[in-house]
Amino acid sequence: MKIYADILIITNCILTLVYLQTTALMLHRRTGGVRLGAASLLGGLLSLLIAADGGSFQGAVVLTVIKLAGTALTLLLAVSFKDIWGYIRGLLIYLAVRAAFTGFILVFWEFSDSKLIFVRNYTVYFNISLLKLTLAVVSAYGVLSLCEVIKRRSGSRTAGYKARYTNGSYELTLPAVADTGNKLCDSFTGMPVVIFCCSDMYDHYGLEDPERSGRGGFRLIPCSTVNGSSLVAVTPKGRVTIIDEKGCEAQVRCYVGVTRSEGASKAIFDPVLLNKE
Repeated sequence: MKIYADILIITNCILTLVYLQTTALMLHRRTGGVRLGAASLLGGLLSLLIAADGGSFQGAVVLTVIKLAGTALTLLLAVSFKDIWGYIRGLLIYLAVRAAFTGFILVFWEFSDSKLIFVRNYTVYFNISLLKLTLAVVSAYGVLSLCEVIKRRSGSRTAGYKARYTNGSYELTLPAVADTGNKLCDSFTGMPVVIFCCSDMYDHYGLEDPERSGRGGFRLIPCSTVNGSSLVAVTPKGRVTIIDEKGCEAQVRCYVGVTRSEGASKAIFDPVLLNKE
């Protein structure tokens, strides 16, 4: 079977990119463009192992080590982790994502006109058109993204998060909701904002009075929701700690936004904050 190196590398670069993006989505991580590009390029270059001689025992061992090390390094290049256990969990998810995408591609290959496939040295070369490969990747990404959205929404309803705000002698603890839709950031610094919907906190800082709120370190920034656009008072002062249902605490780097509560008071945060270093 004739294998074209350029098609092999480009295809595996694209696949690695999608693998990493999907893994980052499941881990609630943001990936940088340069790091993601470098990791995708490494994944594409690793596909050249298909041409290596792994017929002997020593050769097979060397190829296995290189492939495993390359896969582990690919994830480490693209995503930052706080500790070794977080990395191991991420690596297992990354391997599962790769297996899931490969399964979707195999299904598309099975129903394609061409039945040619070449597997060697942990690398698969599909004799499949780029259009069909693109459809397979997009379909797999869509299904996995949908599953992740369902899992997050279910988790937001059931996870017992709490958010504690401390500023000097003032301290407030509210039930918290992990909402990936909260992308509000401060207009000047770009810092993410954790929103405290609490009328008592709103009144404590006198946010109805612009002069008083300004002396307290608050300023207004635009905010868009499903109900329309409005202004939210935010401040860099104070400390926010997220507490999960197991009692584990994580202090997050963020600004604090305060609005009046409609119903029960609560805090809303983006779960990606829990994984930031």
